[in-house]
Amino acid sequence: MDVVPIELFGVSIDLPLPKPVSMRSTVLEDFARDLCDPLKGIGVRPAQCQLVGRDLLYQYELNATFFEGNGTLVRTPERLRVAVRNARNWADWQLVHQTFCRVHSLVELDSKSVSSLAMQAQVRFVSHSERERYLRSFASNRTVARPGALGHVRIPDWEYEVRMVIEDSNLLPAGVCVSCETQYRNDQDWESFIGSVPTMFAAGANAFSLGFEPFAGTPS
Repeated sequence: MDVVPIELFGVSIDLPLPKPVSMRSTVLEDFARDLCDPLKGIGVRPAQCQLVGRDLLYQYELNATFFEGNGTLVRTPERLRVAVRNARNWADWQLVHQTFCRVHSLVELDSKSVSSLAMQAQVRFVSHSERERYLRSFASNRTVARPGALGHVRIPDWEYEVRMVIEDSNLLPAGVCVSCETQYRNDQDWESFIGSVPTMFAAGANAFSLGFEPFAGTPS
């Protein structure tokens, strides 16, 4: 198994809300206020929030940015989508973990509903030739110019299959892009569940003989 460092990573979630919320609802106003609370929410400044409406009922989007533009939040009447990109190390992961836990606590979720989760990482091999050797293992023959891997992985203690994609990176020299998509039920203990996301991601990559070094700065 090849073990490589993660240079950049990002995580996104897509939560279904139990019932539509209109733009005139106090629920939306309370959510925006709590989002700006540094203790209860994620400390978004009011200037970073924008409500774009096309009528006064359900045609709107509440948008917010944070982490110097690397974090985005979009709330519509029926869904809440949150994404963080360009994270690099253990400290960044702690911020992502805390942010996602707080976002889940800010909205009412149907415990029987299912949310979507995606994670992506850019990893670096020691050389271009090592990267090519690894990716070439997925080529059925030499006519495949840019080999990669796609598969649905079953991971112990994870309820849903994990769709894994591995291909060469367009960002890093000698890099590989690893991404996953999966789902989860909204009846979790969020602190421990979100904390397990990197472990799930690593287990999915392990199925393709790829391992990750700990995040830079991880406590020993």
